[in-house]
Amino acid sequence: MWHDRLTGRQHAHLPQRIDHGRYSIEASPLTLNGHTPNFFGLLVSDGGANCRLDDTLHNFIQPPPGHEEETRLLEEAITTIGAAVDDDISVLSPLMPAAIVDNQSLLLPFERALLEVIQKGHLQHISQRPRLDLRYDDEVADVARVRRLAKGALVHLASHSECWQRQTLGGVVPKQILAQFSEDDFNIYENRVYARLLDKIERHLYHRLRTLRSLQSTLAQALDFYQSQEVNYRLRNAICQLWGMTYDEDATDGASRQLNATLATLEQIFRIISGLRQSGLYLRVSRTAQVTGGVHMTNILSHDPHYGHLPLLWAQLADGAQPENLPQQRLRVNQSLAAAYSSYAGLVLRHALQPWLHGKSEGSWAGRTLRLRQQGMEWLLSCDSNDSASEETLLSLVPFLNHQQVAVDLPENRYIAWPCVGHLQQALPDKEGWIRLSPLDMYCVERFGLLIDKILSRELLRNFARPVIRIPRCVLPLATKLSSLTVDQQLNQITLHGDLTKAELEQLTSHLINNNASTQAEEITLRYREWRALQQCPVCDHTTELVYQYPGGFKTLCKNCNTARYFSQHENAHFFEQTRTVERESKTFLAQGRRVFNFQF
Repeated sequence: MWHDRLTGRQHAHLPQRIDHGRYSIEASPLTLNGHTPNFFGLLVSDGGANCRLDDTLHNFIQPPPGHEEETRLLEEAITTIGAAVDDDISVLSPLMPAAIVDNQSLLLPFERALLEVIQKGHLQHISQRPRLDLRYDDEVADVARVRRLAKGALVHLASHSECWQRQTLGGVVPKQILAQFSEDDFNIYENRVYARLLDKIERHLYHRLRTLRSLQSTLAQALDFYQSQEVNYRLRNAICQLWGMTYDEDATDGASRQLNATLATLEQIFRIISGLRQSGLYLRVSRTAQVTGGVHMTNILSHDPHYGHLPLLWAQLADGAQPENLPQQRLRVNQSLAAAYSSYAGLVLRHALQPWLHGKSEGSWAGRTLRLRQQGMEWLLSCDSNDSASEETLLSLVPFLNHQQVAVDLPENRYIAWPCVGHLQQALPDKEGWIRLSPLDMYCVERFGLLIDKILSRELLRNFARPVIRIPRCVLPLATKLSSLTVDQQLNQITLHGDLTKAELEQLTSHLINNNASTQAEEITLRYREWRALQQCPVCDHTTELVYQYPGGFKTLCKNCNTARYFSQHENAHFFEQTRTVERESKTFLAQGRRVFNFQF
């Protein structure tokens, strides 16, 4: 059975068109594309569009063109970060690794050599004063055009009377004759090497410029955060702290200047190469004349002071190119990338859960135990009561390394994390169960933090003002004396609507336990811990005053950070809002991050 990672369902058969990385299988007798027998694991592309499983042909849905550079940068980043993930997240940032920025910001060895060759004018000299050969062609032409007779011209004339002007007693006066004409031949091997080298250089520079511009956008976004006045300072500090694990402000500014200088140099080289491809020798060499394999050294390529640089540039460019993997190798690489992306998702989740788990996989929260664990390639966030063996899954996160957002019906609390390559920056933290996960996104931890804050807040609010039932009658008089409780004598239930002291809680639970109401004691203790958790400001962690509002809501204002929270119930609908009380301050996700949100359930 094939496991659909997006929906969590099982399927006996695959659709005709398959999303890369969507399906997996534990074991099978199938052979994938003729090179991988007994296929198992994640079904990903092997570099092609075909997906042949034994005799059944499927097709992988191909990514849209034009985003190869961003994809390559993303893959390099998640591979680098995934290899460094361990139990300590305090020193590992989920944002773009510094090593990638540093490596990409410098000119490559080939680019330095190319710049030197261009500065000395070798390519320009070849374009304007190329080496050439003379090609001799035999052609029947009018006598007036002929300067040199071809070999066998007289024999040809004697056997072709149509070329005679007239015949005399002394011989034949020719009208046309077989002549030999010479023509400059620019299609010599050395010139073909020059033309095809220009093609390779232009393709290399095109992709490099797109990669550097993507990095430039990332660094510019970081610098804007350092200098932004509209972004909430807590959000700015949180993101800059993550970015600071990679770069501090001075290092970011220095990397940005280095990147801009490299970008300007490559843009200048690109303009020169484009000019050479639009003039001179390049236009005289046939586009169909190709150079296969490596360059064969000729006398001209070995000894000419200008042409001698062509094989060196050709070899350096080939050395820097990524090797072409065999299909089975590409399959393993893509499976490894998906595993690295899953590890990266776990890193981001642990950063987002830092207030409760402190970088670990387990921690206490509101009288419960929160657990983050990996199940296959998915991540599960669950909680249970300290006094209960039951466990509830709060969040199922499926890392999906794919370009496409697939229309599927997702179960509640099931989210798909995808890199969102080629799409505009998302102003919303998540959309219809899909959430962006990419080291190129500076808001990645904030997006997941907001998602988790909503889930945990909803979990707390489900029990707010919920009565504890079946209270022994002999305990009700004690409960009546406590101002934080509302007692219903007829239904034998109590409702917490205020803050109990520890002494009051111990006295109440002791009476409940002594009257065989241990379950009720555990439940009222849980309500007490939930109330205490709601008192803590989620933004600055200060204790606030929770004001109960009939019939089952509250309001609270943190005087330390001006964060207000409101909860109300109307019939079967529950409304919650967390906002800022500062006037003329933007309340959007891009300005506040996880600190401002609202929802209803």
